[in-house]
Amino acid sequence: MIKIKNICIITDFDHTITTHDSKSSWDVLEMVKSLSDELREECQNNRNYYLPKEKDYKISFYKKSKYMKEWLEKNLNVFVKSKITEDEIKGVSKNKNCMKLRKDTNDLFKYAYKNKIPIIIISAGIEDIIKNFLLENKLLTENVYIISNKLKFKSKIISGIKNKPFHSLNKSKVKYPHKIKEIIKEKDKIFLLGDNIEDTLVTLKGKEKSTVKIGFLNKEKNREEYQKSFDVVLKNGTFKEVLNILKELS
Repeated sequence: MIKIKNICIITDFDHTITTHDSKSSWDVLEMVKSLSDELREECQNNRNYYLPKEKDYKISFYKKSKYMKEWLEKNLNVFVKSKITEDEIKGVSKNKNCMKLRKDTNDLFKYAYKNKIPIIIISAGIEDIIKNFLLENKLLTENVYIISNKLKFKSKIISGIKNKPFHSLNKSKVKYPHKIKEIIKEKDKIFLLGDNIEDTLVTLKGKEKSTVKIGFLNKEKNREEYQKSFDVVLKNGTFKEVLNILKELS
């Protein structure tokens, strides 16, 4: 049995910690009232065009990666053009209902906090929004870490992303801060959670054999592809199922 103190959770955020029908952290930006109807429509058109491509596993990784890069850049450009302010972003994201948590999220986070299990969120979403949302839901405890796109502001107006932007297909290239890298290295068992097959690529080098990959299947048609990439596939699963797996192995 693995000792509980030697476990770590690495997880995606959008549609993993949140439900499959929740707004994404990018979508929350569209809730800002000052965003014009024209720019909001532009975001919707981008989503309608690129989201099916993200979920299409017949498209090559290289080609899909180019699509995801385009989507991120176009969306970011919309919000920079809109001149959304830092206060407006705080206003929409400091709302515990701006996104929908997957069932039993609170139980998983409480269990992890009680047992000092690190939860490392690696997301192609927006760190500012994820952080505010978790704070409002009382889930941002000292064992929770976020690696995501951090917004850059000039005179309190959005001007870009501070770090090298990453999307759903280049998350594996994320540079772990030294502290997080050390946390992961010390653990004997990693639970890796995601809703996209590409989420499995964030495993830290050298930890592949000690990682249990759990995938949330939000669309039945992708089951075969998911079963090839994840050790466990949960259809519209809850975190109660994840907790049970975690407890069985610890």
